[in-house]
Amino acid sequence: MQYWHFYMSKILPWIMTLAIVSCDNSYLDTQLQIKQCASIPTPLASATCFVMADKTYVLFGRDQQGIYQNGLWQYDSALDTWTDLGETPMTPRVNATACVYDGIAYIGLGFNGKYNNSTGYLTDWWSYNPTTNTWKQLSDYPANTTARAISMVGDGELYVGYGFCWTYERDMYRYHIETDTWKLIDVQLDRKAFTFPMRSFGGVGCTCQGRHFAGTGFRAYSLNWWGELDPINAQWIKRKNVPGYKRTTAACTATKNYVYVIGGMYFGGVNTDGKVLTDIQQYDIHADNWCHVGNLPNGGRMNHIAFSIGNKVYVGLGENEDIEVCGDLYCIYEK
Repeated sequence: MQYWHFYMSKILPWIMTLAIVSCDNSYLDTQLQIKQCASIPTPLASATCFVMADKTYVLFGRDQQGIYQNGLWQYDSALDTWTDLGETPMTPRVNATACVYDGIAYIGLGFNGKYNNSTGYLTDWWSYNPTTNTWKQLSDYPANTTARAISMVGDGELYVGYGFCWTYERDMYRYHIETDTWKLIDVQLDRKAFTFPMRSFGGVGCTCQGRHFAGTGFRAYSLNWWGELDPINAQWIKRKNVPGYKRTTAACTATKNYVYVIGGMYFGGVNTDGKVLTDIQQYDIHADNWCHVGNLPNGGRMNHIAFSIGNKVYVGLGENEDIEVCGDLYCIYEK
């Protein structure tokens, strides 16, 4: 017995240290602080957002009555206030995508129509300059798989894909900003693991330190795949799967050092019930490692938004477990 106590006194600190370093599937809620912020005046689900000059712009989505919106809201994180910037020149929609390069936002795609009508999948693509409050319509996206597409930012180029229209896709397109042109990236697949990356819908993606990550989504059931896009060599690199529940309609954002995948919905198939998720998963891009670092403070959330300003992550809006459209917003502080 004395030997056992001696052994545990020596080995247990090493085990605890290893758990903190490796961290996969562990729970480190002490790593974050969560604060409630001002709610958006008009609650929205399936909206999109982008950040520029420490201001966040939230646009589109649908309200509690299911009416599609084309309004533009600005959130000032320093003042914790919302400003209604009026309507955009774009068609009201849900599940659009937006990203920022060199002071200009690029926005488009999404859905507005009936799901049995392919014309509801929108292909328009616009630029928006918040400094001058000017919009410009650009070349249309070259496919109609545009519902809930992901977008990532490169050097003078944007990478957009994984949208939906009748079929599940894994196509990725490169948008060249200077020439306003689109080109399909002929992504090479891992033939030994032919299911990667999964054809899917409702996944997430973002750019962190110039590297492009994407995954999760839905294809008959929720998915947890995670990969890194190498657009130069036109290939996906398999990374560790997102831990915890498989998920779709999650939110995703990146700070300087980490990618966050937050909430979403778990659906295991036609014979299972869905579950709206509360977890906050943090991905270390250098260690290829995940940590469960906390839970949303007001229950599960899906079809919500997430964005980051400095080392602060903001998450909110969307729908809760009761399918109520929400307007609350929370700030997660990295320690």
